[in-house]
Amino acid sequence: MRIYLKDNNCSDHVEYRKNVAALFPISNKTIAELCQENENLLIFPHSIENAIDRIGDSCVMDIINTADPEKVNLCTGNIMGFIGVGDLQIKIASRFDKGEDDYFLHYMLQKVLSFNFFDLNHNNEKDDVFDLIMLMFPYFLKNAMRQGLYREYQYYKHNDTNIRGTINIGRHISKNIPFVGNIAYSTREYSYDNNMTELIRHTIEFMRNNRYGQAVLNIDHETINCVNNIIEHTYLYNKSERENIISKNLRMKIHPFYTEYHPLQILCLQILRMEEVKYGEKEENICGILFDGAWLWEEYVNTILRDLGFTHPQNKTKNGEISLFQDGSGKRYPDFYNKEMVLDAKYKRLNNYSKVSKVNRDDLHQLIAYLVACKVKKGGFVAPFESKQTYIPTSYLKDGSSLLKDGSSLSILGIEICNTAKTYKEFCESMKKNEKEFVSSIKSL
Repeated sequence: MRIYLKDNNCSDHVEYRKNVAALFPISNKTIAELCQENENLLIFPHSIENAIDRIGDSCVMDIINTADPEKVNLCTGNIMGFIGVGDLQIKIASRFDKGEDDYFLHYMLQKVLSFNFFDLNHNNEKDDVFDLIMLMFPYFLKNAMRQGLYREYQYYKHNDTNIRGTINIGRHISKNIPFVGNIAYSTREYSYDNNMTELIRHTIEFMRNNRYGQAVLNIDHETINCVNNIIEHTYLYNKSERENIISKNLRMKIHPFYTEYHPLQILCLQILRMEEVKYGEKEENICGILFDGAWLWEEYVNTILRDLGFTHPQNKTKNGEISLFQDGSGKRYPDFYNKEMVLDAKYKRLNNYSKVSKVNRDDLHQLIAYLVACKVKKGGFVAPFESKQTYIPTSYLKDGSSLLKDGSSLSILGIEICNTAKTYKEFCESMKKNEKEFVSSIKSL
């Protein structure tokens, strides 16, 4: 059974209690708890404990009782993506998407993860989740390979005359009687060909036999080079060993250096097991890929603003921060800033706001603090718009503060989300035009 939901929605979806019984165990658990209990669940961003909006403390969804005791209301938060519990599949799209095609979610992922791909099975409910999971493979593979090819100690059994390890008496007697000169021994070697790289190799070979997967593996030169590197160093690959390799990787590897291989391992298992078990081989198993809407929107906006010279500070890497105090303390991380303005990405409905003062007070106070710290005159909120922005609401701050420059202002800027496209390619072309209009609106401030 598949259920379609929109993020940040608490009123539109009512289901029979018996149909969503599998969701009750996860409805009151935070995302951080779900990740700890279910290794097959991938969350973006990976470092949820460092996320500014603390998505780890929120729930994927809440289940609320209705007047009808047989029915419940499914309430979603700021999370998009796919999650499954046994045979129940939940697809959470952006509230700014029209219909069930998820064009906006896929487009943001395309921009943020830097790939260009139009062939998605939006109209095939059996394949669209599987296609998206395979589409994430190059991103995880490249991140992992940038840390180097994974190595670990492996035990090998030999039976030859070149003794360079520990002699195995029992195996030697069983194999070398009568004695012909060979010695049975074992070695422990630091090898690139191990259970992790073999899992990646099996995933590559599986995707090679899928039309969509084959195209994903050739999505760019870096991906092609990474794939070739894995193939070159997994010389013990044997197709018939796939189930054995999967079994050996069910216990997650947490390496202090190869940190990016952990999410790659999870994704590979999802791909290799998807055909057989879909979201989980047991009723209580949870599997899926979820995206923090606020994070994804911010990273998407960055793909537009970085070409305009905006700095995009990173809290995780402590890069690009500003200080509120002269001694360098009070570190803050505005979403975007340059020498003229500060912009704050908001994954909220702001298109009906005629005045900037209607924006959440905490958001206003935060942006004003950034204006002061960056010593600029212009600030703005960047939000998704469901219709074309005909004018830019702008309000000027009161004079009298020596901390703010004369004529300091705050504005609401929007990027229109196309809702008339019949195909994904048409949606992408429309979004490119809307992004150009957004850039023009920034320059007009």
